Amino acid sequence: MSAPVHPYGDYGVALRTLRSGRNFLGYVLFFSVMLQVVGFILMRFTTQPYRAGNPVIVVHHASSNHRAALFQWHRQPVMRAGLPESLESFPTAQAGGQSIENYQSDRMVLGEKAGRRLNLRRQWRESYYLIAPIAQLLGLLASGSQAIIIFVTLLVILVAQAPGVANMTRSLIWSVILLFMVFPWQYVLPGFPIPGVLYGWHELHSTLALAFLPPPGHGISFDQRILIVGRYVLWPVLALVVMLVTAERFRAGVRLAIGHPLQSMMLADNRGTAGSPPRSPAGPGVPGTKS
Repeated sequence: MSAPVHPYGDYGVALRTLRSGRNFLGYVLFFSVMLQVVGFILMRFTTQPYRAGNPVIVVHHASSNHRAALFQWHRQPVMRAGLPESLESFPTAQAGGQSIENYQSDRMVLGEKAGRRLNLRRQWRESYYLIAPIAQLLGLLASGSQAIIIFVTLLVILVAQAPGVANMTRSLIWSVILLFMVFPWQYVLPGFPIPGVLYGWHELHSTLALAFLPPPGHGISFDQRILIVGRYVLWPVLALVVMLVTAERFRAGVRLAIGHPLQSMMLADNRGTAGSPPRSPAGPGVPGTKS
């Protein structure tokens, strides 16, 4: 039967160091995901980030012959809805008396990044522009480093022949699943149907721009609203659940691998005395001993 290692031995110190590193990376990943979830909720369901408390679309770099029609289009009442498929999927929608097709040539106007911009306050726009990619990078590095640390911890336990291998193996599997959830597939494989948990600034801005003011004459279905909430809220929450399972399996494995110092000393004494014949008590008056 495998015995736990001594907490202050070489293997015990190594396991405790690995545990501290994994805990730190877990906190970084948790903070990154929660920061993005809270940021989306503030941008989508509140009006504080927008000027005059009214999230509308600001069109810039428009050609002179399109400005009047576009101004009338974007002055329409704001519709809080979900994400339509694309602007190109509404060829018959009317914008100020002209069809959307007439504006396809002006990419600076209809472009999600260049032409359509939310009227965010300057402080909110600059903060999101910096925080969103930083949180995305930290989350990706934390999830990848966590999987490596758990793998190294499993190797240390195997070399030390300590218990807790089963729990550590489960933790490694969950950490790999978490890494695939956090990885930004939407940038590496644009056609991949499942995006990464962490989003970028342009992705969030495009979603909010189309959600607050979709092309006129086209409503947003309930399924599309669910997709938006699932992408930016439910999907990250599921990643947090996987992260908690990973942390719990890791904690259980390390707790089994590292024994209490008193328990380790007792096991060492048992190993030293196992197999040796019992010694006869020495003392005066006992047969077979020298007085």
